[in-house]
Amino acid sequence: MVKYGRLETHTYQILYDTEATHWWLAARRNIVLDLINQRYRDRDDLEVLDAGCGTGLMLQELSLLGTASGVDISEEALQFCRRRGLVNVQHADILKLPFASNRFDLVTALDVLEHLDDDGAALREFSRVLKPGGRVFIFVPAHRWLWSLQDDVSHHKRRYVSRTLRDAVAGSGLEIERQTYVSTLLLPVIYAGRQWLKLRMKFRNDYDTENDLHPAWSNGLLRRIFESEIRILRRIDMPFGASLLCVARKVG
Repeated sequence: MVKYGRLETHTYQILYDTEATHWWLAARRNIVLDLINQRYRDRDDLEVLDAGCGTGLMLQELSLLGTASGVDISEEALQFCRRRGLVNVQHADILKLPFASNRFDLVTALDVLEHLDDDGAALREFSRVLKPGGRVFIFVPAHRWLWSLQDDVSHHKRRYVSRTLRDAVAGSGLEIERQTYVSTLLLPVIYAGRQWLKLRMKFRNDYDTENDLHPAWSNGLLRRIFESEIRILRRIDMPFGASLLCVARKVG
């Protein structure tokens, strides 16, 4: 049986409380939504799946495109989705999606693949449920040397580089339409912050999240810097960054 790590239970509460405003979570969501809107502008008739929907804010945004479904392995996460009024959510394993083949126009998998022992199996399952010509939007963490507390509490199996993500996607039979690093402008800040946290944890080991380690006054500034990449990504791919973003298409 293929296994993958779930978030610690307390992490879902943190995610629910901060998802709308935390600089990383908000900017990540808006970067992906901009890429989706470039390809599906003014569409409201799509079948959409958010695979690993977490506490549901991205799923709520995706519902503007048509009929949006969400699945997650965690019942705790789905309870938070229902607090948002989302009803089209199911407790399901990403490796065995409870949907017919050729069902969805697009699938999102944001910070999901790194939880899986067999990421290729998940990508093949995304391909199965996509309609011919449908797309999957993938967001994953980059670079093992950025491994930190958040990777541990999230039970990550790996961080990617461009080659390893490209190989995994191509091996599933999906055709890569675009792949780029993101969080380029803040990479030095992220690296320095994680090194500082490792030093602090040698003297104090009671941290359970990185989300509240930055000073409150910096949240808006960090978000503006990260979201400024939206305009850059409309023109070019980034050669390095703290995460990777991939758009892949089911041929047909």
